[in-house]
Amino acid sequence: MNPCLCIVLAAGIAVGPVAAAPPSTFGQLERRMQELVEQERFEELARAGETAFARADLEPWQRRELAFYALRGYHRVFAVTGQAAGLCRARNLLRRVEREVGFGDAEAVASRLRDVTESGLAKQRPKDPCSKPRAAAHVPTPTPAELLPVVQRQRPVAPPPADDSQPALLDVSRHRPAPSAASPAAAEPAPAAPPATDPAAEVRSRNRVIAGSLLLVLGVGAGVGAGAALWRRSEANGEIIEIDRRVNAELRLFTMEELDRIAHLADVYRTLTPVAGITGAAAGVAAVAGVVLLATRHRGRTIARVSATPWSAMLTVSGRF
Repeated sequence: MNPCLCIVLAAGIAVGPVAAAPPSTFGQLERRMQELVEQERFEELARAGETAFARADLEPWQRRELAFYALRGYHRVFAVTGQAAGLCRARNLLRRVEREVGFGDAEAVASRLRDVTESGLAKQRPKDPCSKPRAAAHVPTPTPAELLPVVQRQRPVAPPPADDSQPALLDVSRHRPAPSAASPAAAEPAPAAPPATDPAAEVRSRNRVIAGSLLLVLGVGAGVGAGAALWRRSEANGEIIEIDRRVNAELRLFTMEELDRIAHLADVYRTLTPVAGITGAAAGVAAVAGVVLLATRHRGRTIARVSATPWSAMLTVSGRF
């Protein structure tokens, strides 16, 4: 064998196989994730996906897709082992994705992955496996001497000896005299009570309002009727004048139909004339009476006086309404 070839083979065996370079592009990373999924190496899939998500040279949507591979890996690891540590890392990774790159148009996928994570963590209750236990602070137990401090009482000081040259002090009692009954304050004048209303007066006022309203409505209705009668009367008169003008223009005599029509219109005219007058007068009287009743609804008791005068030969009624 060639000695040079032997030297090369020996060097290759000594150095060992050359390690493959890690994937650098997103396509290579995605193919690597697919291979790990097909080989069911889910723990390695989770680690590789989370590591790839931390690369800042990738696009935000590419980092999000790689993080989703990692989340699926953590879910499969939990399904196999039942350990919640992977779900805690999945929750933290999902929060990082939302904070750093956002979910974008993959909101539905992210929501589904979040539901799987939270449902797995919910099975670990009542305690949250992702919360770190806090170390209880060591508090030294106080001794009885520290709990109850000793309070030293001061000895009473004896009063100085009385000096005969100074006048004796007055003994003032420490008890306060009981306060004398305070004179009641002048009562404030009570607000003037509203004058008592007479129920009968209220009833009369209400009756006046009702009667006045009815009379006004009656007056308006009668006025409308009088107006309609006057309008129909005017139409009949106008039609008679129109027939007469047409006959005179044609220089001919009235036909029987025209004479019958004129007679009918004349009857209508004569009938509606008193109807319009009576209805109009009734409308005016009702309207005036209604206005008077509504205007005097707050008046007091009606004062009426009946007197007989010798020169009128009748009774005269006068009063205030």
